[in-house]
Order: sequence, then C-alpha cells, then structure tokens
Amino acid sequence: MVSRDSLSEDKKISYWVEKACEQELPVLSGTLGELERALSNEEYSSFALARVILQDPPLTAKVLRVANSAFYNPGGRPISMVSRAVMILGFDAVRSICTSIAIIEALLSGVSRGRLLDEIARALHAAVVARFLARHRQDPTPEEVFVSTLLQRVGHMVFWSLGGAEVEALDEALKEMPQGSEGLEIEVLGFPLRKLSVALCVAWRLPSLPAGEGGRAESRKSMEEIAWDVAFEAPKGWGSAGLRRVARDVAWVLSCDEGQAVETLQKLASEASDYAMALGSKEVAVRIPSPTISDASYDVDNDPSAMGEEDRGAELQVLQEITSSLLDRLDVNSILQMVLEGIHRGVGMDRTALAILDPRSGEVRCKLALGKGRREFMDKFRFAVKTTQPHALTEIVEKCGSQIFDPSEKAPVTRFSHPIYELFEDSPFLAQAVAVNGRTLGMFLADRHGTKRSIDQDTWDNFRLLGRQADIALTLASVGRGGGV
Repeated sequence: MVSRDSLSEDKKISYWVEKACEQELPVLSGTLGELERALSNEEYSSFALARVILQDPPLTAKVLRVANSAFYNPGGRPISMVSRAVMILGFDAVRSICTSIAIIEALLSGVSRGRLLDEIARALHAAVVARFLARHRQDPTPEEVFVSTLLQRVGHMVFWSLGGAEVEALDEALKEMPQGSEGLEIEVLGFPLRKLSVALCVAWRLPSLPAGEGGRAESRKSMEEIAWDVAFEAPKGWGSAGLRRVARDVAWVLSCDEGQAVETLQKLASEASDYAMALGSKEVAVRIPSPTISDASYDVDNDPSAMGEEDRGAELQVLQEITSSLLDRLDVNSILQMVLEGIHRGVGMDRTALAILDPRSGEVRCKLALGKGRREFMDKFRFAVKTTQPHALTEIVEKCGSQIFDPSEKAPVTRFSHPIYELFEDSPFLAQAVAVNGRTLGMFLADRHGTKRSIDQDTWDNFRLLGRQADIALTLASVGRGGGV
C-alpha cells in the first residue's frame, strides 16, 4: 500500500475530494451539485428552481422557514409556497438559501467540532457582508457574490467535518500556532486547503470564482476579500487594530467615516447571526460576533411553511396566498405554477401535472409536472382531442369539466382505451379543465400512485377548489394583462 506521504499534491487533494464525496458528504455534493446541474440544463425560470426544491420535502420546509425570517422577509408577509418565495425574493436569493441550508445540514449532521463551526460562521458572516457591498456597488447579481463568498473556503469546512488522523494532526498544530498559515497546512497535509476548495467546486460543479470580466471581476474579488477580512477580524473585537484597518477599507467603499463603517459592520454581523438562527443553527449564530445575538427560536407550529400532508388547513393557506397574489398583477404562467404547487403540497398529491391544449394541433401535452417520475410523465403524456376515439380525458377537454377517474374500471372499455392511461398504473387520478370564459386551455392532473394513499371526498373538493381558483385568476389576468402559457 502506497503511503499518502509519497503522493503528489494533486493526488493528495484528489484523495480528500473522493473521501468527501464517497464517505462523508454525498448529501452535500448531491444537493449542491444537482441544484447547479438541474438549473443549468433547464429553462431559467422560477418553476425550474421551485421544482428542484419541491422534490425534497425537508428542504421545502426549510426554504420556506428562511424565506419567512426577518432576514429575507422584514415586512412579515407570510410566504407558504416555494414558487411564491421565488417570485418575491428572486431566483438568486432562493438559490442562496438552498446553498446555505445544504452546507448547514450536511456539515453539521455529525459531531460539530469547534473549528468547523468557526469556519461556517465566518463563511456566513463574510457572505452577508459581501452581498451588502455588492449591492452598494450596484452589482447586477449580488446573490452570485453571496454564494461565491460562502463557498470560497468550502474545502476548509469539508476538511474539518471529516475527521481522521490528519485532521487531528492539523488541529494540534494550530493549537501550538494559532496564527497558522498555508505553510502549516502544507507541512501537515502536503497541500493548502484553499486548493481543496477549488477542487471541490470543480468536482461538484459549484460557482467558485467571481463571475464577470475586467473591472467587474476585480470589483467582486475586492468585495470578497474585504468581506473575509471582516469575518476574520471581527471576532478579535470591534475595537481591535485589525477591525479598524478593515473598517477603513469599508469606509472607502461606502464613502463614509470609520465610525459609520463600524456601525454598518456591526449591523451586518447581527443580520448574519440572525440568518444562521433562521437556518437552524444557534451554534453557528453565537460564533458570529454580533453586538446582540437574538435567542429567538422558530416555532414550527406557527410557521406558515409547515404544510405537511396531515395539515388540513394547508389548502386554505394556499388559497389565501393565490388570492393575495392576484393584486400583484401576475402573468398566466406564474398563476398556473402557483396553483400547481398548491395542489401538489396543499392537497397532498404524489404527482401533479399541468397539461396544455395546443389550439392549432388539437393535441394536449404536459407542460409542467411535480413528483416522482415527472420526466417520464412529461415525455409520454399527450393525446389528440379530435382525431382519436373519445376517452375519459377528451371528455374533460370538450366539456370543460372535472372528475375522479379510475383506469382499473372495466366498463365501458373505451373509456380508458388510450395508452396514456398506462402512466397511472391503474391508480385513481383527478383531472380538471383549466378554462377562461368557458374556453378550455388545458387541465390539471394529480394522483397518489406512488404511496397508494386513497383519494377521499375532501381531497377531491380541495382539488376542485384550487382548480376553480385558477380559472378565476386566469380570467382576471386575461383582462388587459398577463402572458401566454
């Protein structure tokens, strides 16, 4: 067996990347990597991001909890739907929330050693400061700066989460030399941890370097460097020489005096601490040197995001959200996405889809879907209305109706004769036409074929209620406004 001491620097780094991916952190690499891959391969839309989040129920609840925190939602208007959170907070803000949650959840799932907690605290602190500076500099995508800063030392965070003889060795070395540098890392490990950060970002396809060209890239790099200086110096004290030096850099960026810069940095530290609390980690929050650390906790019972399948009031929250959203002059696509999510989460379905009728070809095709097997469903769900023998779903289109269907019914045979019903695997499903002024635009479909849960009268009533809400919203949207589906 070859000793790692004899390996080249690149091979040593590769060893730690493999250890992170295969042994300890498949959840983190999967969540962050899948998010980036899915969004790079799909339409850059609110539904693409919402769909990635909604396929993970625990992540859905956490995203909505953070979206309702004072950090992101100071106005306090309840947000109970992921698609609505994306519309209100913005695509990149919700993406930042997902990245933050993934880091907290994956890295702190085991033993929380002090150096790991310190690294996460510094990363969140620096990311909040960098985003503030980016906004002040009128950077067009400050959330990109947030994520880039947050992940700049991902290698350090992952290293301290893994454990092992080399982790313990570096820990002991740093106790002897608290102001350790890259030289100490190279001496103990054979490589600097910053190179592990770069390698992990490549392996997991994460954004790692400031985007942009020329002056913009340099500006972002400068903002990140200042933000990390703040995160390293603030724990030494707000009156320390190091912090005053950084405050002078911040004062120059903000065009203010040093005292005002320190006050701004203290406020940002409080925001970073509150953000860590919203993410669910008080251990991280108390390590951010905020002048005042809130002990507030998040009560799940009063959290508008807590909409599990057993919550019989969920559909009412969804209806209220959609109704209030009508005042925001949403377009047709946004309305349909919100109703689709409302059915999926509020009514509690395993698979939910929106199919659209093409008026030119007369064919109904699936446009959006949520749930297990959604891709196959979207690829295969299509049928012609006029040129095939009438069946159960053509009735919905032609009569602009709604119904519970059971493909296992044996009579009449023609009712489920089309191959499309094989997608439901003889499980009952719900269908309701989407209409404007009596004209069918498409239909919502939902089933519980995955869990085999029954569809009772309440489920059917709530499904129809949300479908009718869509008709009302679309009718309003069609009066001088709105976009096409």
